[in-house]
Amino acid sequence: MSPSEIPLTIEQQFRVERACRKIDECNDVDALKQLSKALIVTAARERAFSRVVMERLNG
Repeated sequence: MSPSEIPLTIEQQFRVERACRKIDECNDVDALKQLSKALIVTAARERAFSRVVMERLNG
């Protein structure tokens, strides 16, 4: 199952939509750069967390 196939809750969908709208409204390139970097780090940490959980479940 790919990450795009994992369903989001309604609350998550609203949060994503709200964040996307804020990004669309932002004209500050430096702020967008910082956000992009933070998202990359967060995604990497989530993948690492998932890997650790799966390793522990598999023994």
